[in-house]
Amino acid sequence: MWTSSFRPPNSYGKYFGLLFIIYFSFLISISAQEKCNSCSIPAFAALTVYHTLQTGPVMGVGIEAGKWKKDAGKFSYFLGTEILWSNTEERTGKSTAYSKGMVISFYIKGQYKIANRFYLIAQPELVNVSYLEMRAAIRYVVPVTKIIGIGIEPGYSMVKKQWSLNSNFHFALP
Repeated sequence: MWTSSFRPPNSYGKYFGLLFIIYFSFLISISAQEKCNSCSIPAFAALTVYHTLQTGPVMGVGIEAGKWKKDAGKFSYFLGTEILWSNTEERTGKSTAYSKGMVISFYIKGQYKIANRFYLIAQPELVNVSYLEMRAAIRYVVPVTKIIGIGIEPGYSMVKKQWSLNSNFHFALP
């Protein structure tokens, strides 16, 4: 029950569109300003922090680290964790009970370069130490400086059948 004037938001769908428009216009402006001809490191350690919006649990944050290969090969890998939280109740899988709160996942992410700045993502993950999830995504990254890049990563979770949108900040660790 909600009291007095506090009401939960009805839908977070409008935020997906607004966030996408803001990031897309930001990426286009940065791409036009800098061509990154100095980004010629063949492979480097990377740290990524990100914010995520998802259709099930509403939003969250995550961090991942790994080896990003630019010229040395097309496949890169990362280890990461993600914390999502929700204001709504959802039915749990094996019982009639409802759960509300945080969802914590640990994952291994494989990234395959399909074009310049475009990557295909496969991400098996362990969610709440109770079930396995498989997420597929596409990542687009724009270098801002020699060691910082930003990106967007729309994805789809196969088991829970949920869409997500990650906004990434990548840091090269030379």
